[in-house]
Amino acid sequence: MRTHNLRKLMVVSIYILGLVTASFVGISFTTATIEEKRNPTYSPLVDILLLNNTPPVIDGDLESYSGEWENATIQSNGFGVGPNRISLTIRVQSNATHLFMGISYVSSIFVPINTTIPVGDSYNNESHTWYAIVFDNNFDERIGYSEDAADDVVLVNYRQEGAQDAYVNGTTTNSLVLDLNMTGQENAVSALSTELDDFNNHVVSYEVAKELDSQDINGKDISVKEGEPLRYMFIVHQNNTALYNYTILDNKITAWNTIKLETVHDYFSYVDDPSEINILVYVSDSSNTIERNLTNIATLIRAYGFNDSVRKASEGFEITYDRMKDMDLVILIGSHVDLTDDEIDDMRHYLASGGSLYVLGDTTDNNSKINDLLSNFGFQTYNDTLYSKDIGINSTIEFDMNDILNLPYFTETNILTNQSINTIEYQGSAIVFDDDNGTLILGEGYYQFQEGDLYASINKSGEFYIDQVKDGVFNSSEDISLDSFASIQAALELQRGGKLLAFASADIFNSTNILKADNKYLFLRQIQWLLNLQHQISYDNFVVEDLTIFEGSNITASISVRGDENSAIADVQVWIVVQELKTDVNKELLINTGDDINFDGVIVPASHIKTQFVDVSIRIHKRGFGYNETNLVEVFMEPVLNTGITIDIIALIIFISAIGLAVIGGLATKRFKVVKEE
Repeated sequence: MRTHNLRKLMVVSIYILGLVTASFVGISFTTATIEEKRNPTYSPLVDILLLNNTPPVIDGDLESYSGEWENATIQSNGFGVGPNRISLTIRVQSNATHLFMGISYVSSIFVPINTTIPVGDSYNNESHTWYAIVFDNNFDERIGYSEDAADDVVLVNYRQEGAQDAYVNGTTTNSLVLDLNMTGQENAVSALSTELDDFNNHVVSYEVAKELDSQDINGKDISVKEGEPLRYMFIVHQNNTALYNYTILDNKITAWNTIKLETVHDYFSYVDDPSEINILVYVSDSSNTIERNLTNIATLIRAYGFNDSVRKASEGFEITYDRMKDMDLVILIGSHVDLTDDEIDDMRHYLASGGSLYVLGDTTDNNSKINDLLSNFGFQTYNDTLYSKDIGINSTIEFDMNDILNLPYFTETNILTNQSINTIEYQGSAIVFDDDNGTLILGEGYYQFQEGDLYASINKSGEFYIDQVKDGVFNSSEDISLDSFASIQAALELQRGGKLLAFASADIFNSTNILKADNKYLFLRQIQWLLNLQHQISYDNFVVEDLTIFEGSNITASISVRGDENSAIADVQVWIVVQELKTDVNKELLINTGDDINFDGVIVPASHIKTQFVDVSIRIHKRGFGYNETNLVEVFMEPVLNTGITIDIIALIIFISAIGLAVIGGLATKRFKVVKEE
């Protein structure tokens, strides 16, 4: 009976223990959910704009012929607040050269005064109705920022036929100005019409045609290519002065809309749903740019439909492995002088585990924390500015495709953009690689417990120096001479899939520089490589011929390696790796059979195998494509027959010592045995 009760008690105890364990699991799950809600991410809405070769007639009539706007992308928006809010219907389409917009709304207010437009360079007086379509040139989600970061504007005034090219620079109250630059093409036309409906409301509609690329050398106009996104908003003034200031505009502007021109170029690997790709952008101030002006990168990413999260150092955000582990890409921007050792270790762990990290650093004396991170991967950035010894160049250094190493993601077709890169103006520092007895450590090496390939991706030839005394003049006794070239960017590819790119300049993609088409295309080409959106390496027919061999026998293996669309990859490297107890014992480059697809190799395991099996794996790599490691295959080892016993000296010493200790223990037990009292 007691045994039976004891069994019952054990069952009840196990059940209670299970409930307690489950409650802890529930608590942990709830905590994770709350943390996730505290830092939400979202999938942005980006409407694809189909290319239509039949342009609409710009006459203000949205139905002047059948099917005029039937292929348009329809977007909605509105202006005003409360019960006076007016809804806009926006029809957008394009062909290879022009963007077309048809806008309509119904309003009780419209002021058709037949007077002429005042002479001048702005719409900042007279009471009238007018419209401004603002294009966010630099993806900073602001209406203008500076003269260098101005946003393109199309002005439509009901009192004047056509449209006026303008821009907004955000620097003064009077900052909405006509763009009188004659270097570009006349890039906007429009027509507007209005009529009264049965309820005495004004039905307003207008149509606009605008050049996608007016070739404006001053950079005030948009320049949009196939496959690229575009953000815009409306400013609508009815019976109100067109005074440009934020107080009056509060109730006049609409929200930003995003469209993306249809991609017509071919590419290889692609992603069906960009919103499934997660990108974390972690920003701090740099020495030259405030946090706010470095977040435009995230807006550009969002415009392509990716699921991005923006976090700022000023908000006290802590970057941890748990927050990075589900990210396809982490972008670290700015000086980040407050990075902790734990955060650095977590980024190391993230990258070593297969993550992609893009570091846009800062040239300051305080960027040691960024260097604390980069030094784990074989390089750092100099803490002072890169200068040319040619005083005519000074600190503004230009690089182009001749300076960019021959990497596929720069030279071949891309999923995000197929535009080439011409010239980049660079102001920042340079990369310094760790050295071993005066020899630079570049190429194949061992990083974070795995094979890796470290290399410069941008090298600028010429006579350069690091200006340590900050006087803009080379001082041989104090400055660091780089002699024949300077490495401006470094890249690292790790065997487990991790990728690292590092610039020593966060400013290269700030809200002013991203306006430059080449800078934007450089950024897009590099993040698509970091996201593994193209140039994938695949393999098949991975064969190890014998899975059981005698010690000392050869292991033979073969593999077929292919690129996108089953293509051959020139200059690909394929290694066979034999591991014993997860430690590399031997490795040998497989031999290409001559077609850049099939590789064969033979390897002899170490003469003294202390386990019954070894792991055989294949490692594949080409710069700009990344690594691909195959699954491990176990090869079991049979002992060699007809051989004598091999005496292991260390094992013999341990065995004799053990016998000695046993004898001493027996004698001690006998000597100090306790006599039982009677």
